[in-house]
Amino acid sequence: MSAISTQLIHHSYTPPDGFEAVAPGVHKASTIIFPSVAAMHDRDWKRRTAYTYGLHGTPTTFTLEARMATLEGGRHCVLAPSGLAAVALVDMAFLKTGDEMLLPDNAYGPGKTFAEGELANWGITVQFYDAMNPPDLAAKLSRKTRLVWLEAPGSITLEFPDLPALVAVVQAHNAAAGPAHPRGAVTVLDNTRGAGRALHA
Repeated sequence: MSAISTQLIHHSYTPPDGFEAVAPGVHKASTIIFPSVAAMHDRDWKRRTAYTYGLHGTPTTFTLEARMATLEGGRHCVLAPSGLAAVALVDMAFLKTGDEMLLPDNAYGPGKTFAEGELANWGITVQFYDAMNPPDLAAKLSRKTRLVWLEAPGSITLEFPDLPALVAVVQAHNAAAGPAHPRGAVTVLDNTRGAGRALHA
C-alpha cells in the first residue's frame, strides 16, 4: 500500500473527456502531461492545436484570448502577466538596435522606465511627445522611428488624446517616407483603461 502522500499526488481518478459547462473550467498548470515522449515532440506550441506547457497556454487561457480578440475586434490576443510584460513584448517584437521609439509624455511609468533603461542598453532610443499636441508628434518622427505608442487615457493624469489625429500623423509620415523606408513606424495603443474596440492603424 502506497503512502497517503503518494496517493494524493498520483490518484487513480482522471476526469473524463467531454465535460462541458456554461462556465469554462479554470486550468492552472505549468507542466502538461503527455501520453508519450513522441507525443510531446509532435506538439508545436505555436500552432495552438494542443497543449505543451502552461506558459504557452491552457484551455482557460486559449478561451480567454479568443474571447478578448472578439471583444476588441482583433485577429489574435496574447495574454501577458502584467502591464510591463505586455509593453515589453511589443517593444521587443518591433524594435532592434538603431531604432527609435516615441512615447507620450503621460505614458505608463514602468514602460517609460523600461524604454530609458533596458531598451537604451540595446541601442534603441526613445523620445517623448506631447500626446495632446499632434504637431509635436509630427515634429519628432524621423526615419529611425519604428514604434509610436499611444495611450488613452494617459496614465495617472488621464488626458484623452485625439487618437485619429495622432494615427493620421504617423500614416502621413510613413506615406512621405515612401518605398525607400518600407518598415515605417507602427502605432500601438495602450488602452488599459479604455473600453470597447481598440483603434487599428
